[in-house]
Parts: sequence; C-alpha cells; structure tokens
Amino acid sequence: MRVLVTGASGLLGSELTRLLSQNGHEVTAGYNTHPPSIGQPLRIDLADLNQIEPTVRKARPDTIIHTAATTDVDLCEKDPALAEIVNGKATGKIAEAGNALQSPIIYLSTDYVFEGERGNYREDDEPHPVNQYGRTKLLGEQLLKESGAPYLIARSSVVYGWARKFRPNYATWVLSKLEANEPFNVVTDNCASPTLNLNLAEMIMELVLRRIQGTLHVAGATRIDRYDFAIQIAKTFNLPTDLIKPVKSEPIAWKAKRPTDSSLNVDKAQAVLDRKPLKLHEALNRFRMCREK
Repeated sequence: MRVLVTGASGLLGSELTRLLSQNGHEVTAGYNTHPPSIGQPLRIDLADLNQIEPTVRKARPDTIIHTAATTDVDLCEKDPALAEIVNGKATGKIAEAGNALQSPIIYLSTDYVFEGERGNYREDDEPHPVNQYGRTKLLGEQLLKESGAPYLIARSSVVYGWARKFRPNYATWVLSKLEANEPFNVVTDNCASPTLNLNLAEMIMELVLRRIQGTLHVAGATRIDRYDFAIQIAKTFNLPTDLIKPVKSEPIAWKAKRPTDSSLNVDKAQAVLDRKPLKLHEALNRFRMCREK
C-alpha cells in the first residue's frame, strides 16, 4: 500500500512512518521544515494552499494520514489566520485531493474541539471549541466531511513520547524538570486523556488497514489532571514527586483559553480495535522502556 503521512517528522507521524515501513508499506513522508529519516520525503507547506493538491497527487497515495498541524495553542490564538489556513483550509485541500484520487483520509483531530465543561466526551457529542486551535481543527473536520472523500476523523488528547527530539512534549518536559532537580508548577484543574504516541500509531495503522470510517476517539484510556499525570511520570521513573507543585490555572496568563476537562470516552475504540487504548500505567511503562533501549 502507498501511504502519504503528513507531519512525518512529528511526534505521531514519525512513529507511523516507522511502523508502516516495517510492515512493508511504501511511505511518502510529508514534512515542512524537518526532513524525516524514514520514508520518501516530500515537502508540503500547508500555509501555501495552491501547492497542496498537486503535491498530494504527485505522491499517488492509496491512503492519506493527515497528522500535520499547528498545535501550539497560544500561537493559534496569536495568529488566528495562520491557524485557520494550516489546520482548517489546508485539510480541505488535502481532502479534495483525496477525493479526486479516491484515497481514504485519516485525519488526526483533537479533544480541543470540545468546550471541556464535563469531560468523557463521546464521538457523537456536539463540539463547541473554546479557542482558535479547537475551532480550526473542527473546521478541518467539517471540510473533510464535505469533500466526498472516504474519511476517518481520529481524535486524540495530549500526545506524548520520544520521537520528536526538536520539540518537547508534556511528558518529556516534566522529565527534564525532574532530572534537573528543578521545582515547577503544574495545574490541578485541567483534565485530559494522555496518549502515548506508540499506542496511537498502532491504533491508526490498524484503522488504515481495516479501512474503518467515521469518527473515533483514539486516546489514552485514563482521565487524569495534569498534576496527577506529572506525579505518575515521576513515580514511573523513580524520581522525586515533591518537585511538582500543584497550582490552579486561573492566575496563569495563557493567551488561549483551555478546556477544563476535555477527556475523551474511548469505549468505541476499546470495542472495535485489536490494538486497544492503553491505561496510563501501561502507557508510562512503555514510555520508560522505550527510553531505556
């Protein structure tokens, strides 16, 4: 199978290109600024809408996995036009190309399409994003649905792992603070469903091979707040927990509003997938073992 992976040098994309290549698939690795080490590299600038369709057609993919996005939540708020182009309109262009090729598209979306007032959101709950990042990712979902291409919207939450060395993620940031013996603050009133990139990549590959369509929540199977997540990371690596200082989010001067509880219900994924969403303790043990290799 020929697979185009956008964002192939990112936290999820790099694991997908590795898994797909190991399983004998021909991978075109789409990137913008960081050339990937696995797959046939193909530069795709999502901010240049006119070149997206011809670039995708050039790859002649049987399947498209669209992971690339502007994920910096505060940057999206600071530059809403750029976020709308990269996260929303570019997804529409990729969807149009996929429709022309009749290539199924797997689109990586986010828990931030929900307002975060209650958590445990199901696939059929009505999205109400509270920031520009969530609004633009939801726009991507809508344009994909309207394109006519076969699609799967795969929503995840707080993805973490080792693959993207040029940019830290929540778990690697926590570890860096702990290992530097540096006290740091973490909010107690912000809940999500942390997702190990390895587990997510395995679920996405299964979805590709089985050609499942619709909307599916593919996140970690544990709802947890950021503070307790940091505590569990410390315990997994046998590091001191007293460096982690609990704080409330209200005084923090974030540019963008955050959902209070954007955790995702993964019952559907648990029922239909062979590669199940992992509980946090299982995922963190894999996270630790991957570092030790």
